[in-house]
Amino acid sequence: MGWTKVNTDATDIKKHLNKSFIGEYKGSHQITTKIGEQIVYDFINSQAVPFAIYGFTNLNRVMQSIEVGTVCRITYRGTEKVQTKFGLKDVHQVDVEISDGDVTEEPKEDLPF
Repeated sequence: MGWTKVNTDATDIKKHLNKSFIGEYKGSHQITTKIGEQIVYDFINSQAVPFAIYGFTNLNRVMQSIEVGTVCRITYRGTEKVQTKFGLKDVHQVDVEISDGDVTEEPKEDLPF
């Protein structure tokens, strides 16, 4: 029996415009960075390979309503100028879709891990 190293790196999906990441949501954890606490979302893909995605405001808002065990497709859509409490700002946009149970689509590109 061999050993396979577990991937502990998280992906910054903001560097992957319009690319979908598909996996079963396994939960989240907090990390401490130079600028403070950050949430990381943990997934496992259809080949049973774990991957993680760094959170950001819009992703964090959506993920609060996603249950562990849900298959998700997360796609970064770039930034959009949005009125915020701090004025007009570029805000990162993301699509989060959940499976209806009939998932046959596979990612078209290899994931960055």
